[in-house]
Amino acid sequence: MSRLMAKKIIISPWHNFYVIVPTEYKLKSNVPPQFYLDQLMEFLDCPYYLALLNAAEMYGAAHQRPQNYAVFVSRKNLRSGIRAGAEILLYQRKRLPLDFIRKFQTQTGYMNVASPELTALDLVYAEQDVGDLSRVATVLTELVEDIHFSTVRQDLIRFFSVSVVQRLGYLLDVVLEEREKADDLYALAEQEGLHFRKVTLKSSKATREEDEINCRWKIIVNQEIEVDEL
Repeated sequence: MSRLMAKKIIISPWHNFYVIVPTEYKLKSNVPPQFYLDQLMEFLDCPYYLALLNAAEMYGAAHQRPQNYAVFVSRKNLRSGIRAGAEILLYQRKRLPLDFIRKFQTQTGYMNVASPELTALDLVYAEQDVGDLSRVATVLTELVEDIHFSTVRQDLIRFFSVSVVQRLGYLLDVVLEEREKADDLYALAEQEGLHFRKVTLKSSKATREEDEINCRWKIIVNQEIEVDEL
């Protein structure tokens, strides 16, 4: 194994887990994680799904190519790190919404990827990790065509805090002016019996007296959202 690794015929992105380097990647000496991610998670016996900007990229909505790979997992003892030349960011959640993932075909099989609706909620949930809400809104402008909350079961939003639903609704409704998409999300919230309370758009930013309040989503608009031109 050591000789094969020295010759860059195989790589080891995880202890005791080995990947044969395909011919097209031999010059780069690394292999994209999507090539082996499903097999690695099976080896680790860990439910997972590709998330955030990487999931958005699978639907053609990354805007800018992500420099790392965001993966949501259900185990606590797995750590993020650079694996065989690629940075893999592991986000631990107690329960994964596995009913709301899609299977994408890869060169070696399949890979679990968040659905567009799950991706949208995750992006708002982890907005500090992807940049800020302005970047989230920019990605949503490309992802929104694939978002259909009207066909999604209401239990999806049980995996998120009410404030995440409120912030996403505000972005769709006011910032992107996607009223129909926002209406569908609002209907899910009503079906689930969510009660909106006033929350800030930017959770880590203080409010000011002059900040406006969106009555429908109960959002205190304490940040100006700037969407990049595509």
